Amino acid sequence: MLTISEIATVVGKAPDSVAGLTGTEIDSLRELWGVQRLPERYEQFLSLMGRSAGRILRGADAFFPRVLDMRRASDEFFASNVGGMDLPQGAVVFAIHQGYQVYWMEVMGSQDPPVSLYMEGEPAPMIRWSSFTEFLNAEYSDAYPGF
Repeated sequence: MLTISEIATVVGKAPDSVAGLTGTEIDSLRELWGVQRLPERYEQFLSLMGRSAGRILRGADAFFPRVLDMRRASDEFFASNVGGMDLPQGAVVFAIHQGYQVYWMEVMGSQDPPVSLYMEGEPAPMIRWSSFTEFLNAEYSDAYPGF
């Protein structure tokens, strides 16, 4: 499994494919979710690829500045999710794909928390990764097959 830095390095070999966030921009996301710290691996991702990550998460609202609207968008998503599940307490939504799939991580006490992918209307998440790093490796493998 690659580290987040290794993924950023490989993806960053293409011109203008990787751009990270400043500390101030990451602070604005912490404030948005009302937390002092986001999970360490997610903050590392934001600092290296929070503005763009090549083909990783293409088509998803997962990058700055769109992530600044993530709290409102996820609240609306789960409010209209009739017959589905609620967002677990303490979870942070970090991406929404095409308005019907939501990615979240549970932030309490883990530097590299589990990630869940949930599809609107379902009783439970479709996929669960054991860590944000594992999730990002899966996205990298899908976006860059053969690397």
